[in-house]
Amino acid sequence: MPTRPRPGPRTVPLPRPAPRRPSRTHARRPRADTPLDSHSRILTAATAEFALRGFAASTVDRIAARSRFNKAMIYYHFRSKQGLYRAVLRDIFTALGDHLARIADEPLAPGQKLDRFVAAFVAEGSARPELAPIVLREVAEGGHRLDEETYTLMIRIVRTMTGIIDEGRAAGQFADVDPILLYLTTVWPVMIYLATSPIRSAIARVATFDVHRLDPERFVAHLQQLNRRTLAPVEAPVPRPTGVSS
Repeated sequence: MPTRPRPGPRTVPLPRPAPRRPSRTHARRPRADTPLDSHSRILTAATAEFALRGFAASTVDRIAARSRFNKAMIYYHFRSKQGLYRAVLRDIFTALGDHLARIADEPLAPGQKLDRFVAAFVAEGSARPELAPIVLREVAEGGHRLDEETYTLMIRIVRTMTGIIDEGRAAGQFADVDPILLYLTTVWPVMIYLATSPIRSAIARVATFDVHRLDPERFVAHLQQLNRRTLAPVEAPVPRPTGVSS
């Protein structure tokens, strides 16, 4: 008589987990702004306002409206409009100075560092279009709102470039030029170039030339070439043979 197969163990399907209901205690709430968030938002709004209107025409009311914070929050962080303005300048010069200082610290030849310094200055100024208008307006107004801390941050940028030049001179790779004068003839053309960005197309149209001739890459390459020529070591004169008269 054939034997009947013994039934295997029964498999019981696992129960499906019940859908979770959102707990009221764990419901997501809008994240409140931290002091760092509010500080950053106010600084960003103030930077845009000061670049657009200058210090005198900018008001705390406008900055409050742009940042979507009330005036009390602005005064809590910055104490005054002038304090806010100086914070904007310090923020700009700190970011630019950090970028340029990293280039100076790289293990590159002085000529390569200087090329990268120029390219980075133009790139940073293009990424932060507020830089040139604020700086040029402050220079035109005599710089009387700048304090010692802001000047220190500005001088740090100057010393970064002059340090690269001194390094090249010490290595015999650069001619004996005045580092400060070369800084001025490098950075101020950059500032003017950045400041004319909004009207560059109009200039090209009126002057009837291709606007792409003013592209940042071409400008950077041109300035780098000028600096290379200025810094090229002067070849020593060939001594005359002894006993040969002129």
